[in-house]
Amino acid sequence: MTRSAFVFFVLTFYALLVGSLIAAQLESLDPGRQWRVRELEFIGNQQFSESRLSSQIITQARPWFLFWQQRPDFDPVTFETDLERLRRFYESQGYYNCRITYDLSLDQTDGLVSARIQIDEDRPVIVSELTVEIAPGAQEKNYPRLPEKLPIQRGEVFVEEKYQNTEQLIRGLFRENGYAHIETERRAEVFADQYNARVWFFAQPGPSSFFGETEITGTRRFEPHLIRRELAYDPGDMFSLAKIRESRQRILSLDLFSAVQINPKEVSGTPTTVPMEVSVTERPPREISFGLGYNTEEDFRVSLNWHHRNWLGGGRRLSVIGAYSSIVATGAIEFLQPHFLDRYTQAALALRYDQEREDTYVRNAGRFAGRLQHNFNTNLVGSIGYRFEYNQLNNIDPATIAALGDLRQKGLLSGPSIGLVWTRTDDPLSPTRGEVVSLSAEQAGAFWPGSYSFYRLLADARKYLSLGWETVLAGRMRLGLGDAIGADRNFPLFERFYSGGQNSVRGYERRRLGPLSAADEPLGGLSLIEGSIELRRPIWDALGGALFIDFGQVSLRSFHIPVNDLRFSTGFGLSYNTPVGPVRLDIGFPFKPPPGDQSWQIHFNIGAFF
Repeated sequence: MTRSAFVFFVLTFYALLVGSLIAAQLESLDPGRQWRVRELEFIGNQQFSESRLSSQIITQARPWFLFWQQRPDFDPVTFETDLERLRRFYESQGYYNCRITYDLSLDQTDGLVSARIQIDEDRPVIVSELTVEIAPGAQEKNYPRLPEKLPIQRGEVFVEEKYQNTEQLIRGLFRENGYAHIETERRAEVFADQYNARVWFFAQPGPSSFFGETEITGTRRFEPHLIRRELAYDPGDMFSLAKIRESRQRILSLDLFSAVQINPKEVSGTPTTVPMEVSVTERPPREISFGLGYNTEEDFRVSLNWHHRNWLGGGRRLSVIGAYSSIVATGAIEFLQPHFLDRYTQAALALRYDQEREDTYVRNAGRFAGRLQHNFNTNLVGSIGYRFEYNQLNNIDPATIAALGDLRQKGLLSGPSIGLVWTRTDDPLSPTRGEVVSLSAEQAGAFWPGSYSFYRLLADARKYLSLGWETVLAGRMRLGLGDAIGADRNFPLFERFYSGGQNSVRGYERRRLGPLSAADEPLGGLSLIEGSIELRRPIWDALGGALFIDFGQVSLRSFHIPVNDLRFSTGFGLSYNTPVGPVRLDIGFPFKPPPGDQSWQIHFNIGAFF
């Protein structure tokens, strides 16, 4: 008997023995009685967290924080299948010699089952050989070069997902570079007794391909040309998956369709001209929405919106918005013209009236503003705008005037603004990797006479790193600079920088970090620095947790980043993912709170902090 056959015999005998013991213990449960799960425990797992293992099975224990709910049922058949699911999961991660046993503790009085699952992971299977073959062809010299590092690597653990992703990467690389037709094969020989695997990939590219005509289906209310003008390719362009993805994203951004699919039409053979098909699902052209929210700064928020997605045709959007909270009341009419001059530019106009009620003033502002936004590529967006705004401040705190001097209380504000935003993340709502960098600049008083004359610059950078074990390290840094042009009173009170609160430094109350007046009210400043470092990790199902350190400070002087006077806070947070984004609760503890303020703050909000 060879060594491999002997090992196979031993593993088979072991599996049959363990299976019979499992069946015997499960069959000892009284089938006529209702059993419930008291506790589910994993022992011996080193490579994978308990939460990840728990997510692979159906049998679950009741979370400790849902103590009022009834304990889940314990079904012996389901539990036995769960054990097989765990074995299959470990195999998919390269642990082919993993052994799983269990022990049940029964509470006969209350009908409760405590399950302890023992895991002996053993060594993983390593990729010992990796071969990638590309069939030669007439256009071999134009074949794209494979990356030096594929998802699966020689000397690394054989993980099924990486094995499958490597084939998809090879297919996608060729289809990204003009080869719409490609056939691929993959093969893996796993030698569990030797803890190694041999992996082989083969690709047969077809001829270079070009986009053909595009057929559009699914339109009833909206004109097909609205879709056609957003396509990032023209007939005759070289076939590219990147252009297909860009086209889909641009069509979705019209807000006219709830679903968009773009695929090559099914044809026989491997033609060099590939006809395309765009299939869409339309959204209603008009919509009325009502919103109700809550956070610890604004208390309850209510909004009522009327939205027309195709006003006067052409994909033009018109919105009428009303919103109210304890801080801001807003009424607005907004107009958006997509495909302004070209497919990458859109124009927006807004007419709005706002009332802001702050501790140190009440602001009433009427504004008319226009903006052009241009998508340079899928990651970089730029904008340029201009605003005309009439502001009036009431109830200004006397101590604020005493500290800052003469303040202009009303007048016209007009001026341009520019902005750039670079975004490259894997998820817009809950990113785990990538970065976001934004830059903005505003100026008033240079191009149109008004009561205010100033400039204001703001830079914000955010970074997300996946650390493994479902843990994400997130960081952000924000810098702000501003100054009056001429007299100090030309810089408006409402444009000053403020810090502290649920979207700032979370150990402090809203606007309570920075200079304070003699009446203990925030003064704001002309220079700002803020930052955060946060560790995020799922706890159970959609519930996640975070540990954070925030810091920041505001300076009364322009071009004076107060790095030597930073204030810090630390804390933890809980979040629950919903289809519209996370619901978040943060508790922050400032290292040095302002006199009279609490030594901790609770912040509740809907939506991610950063």
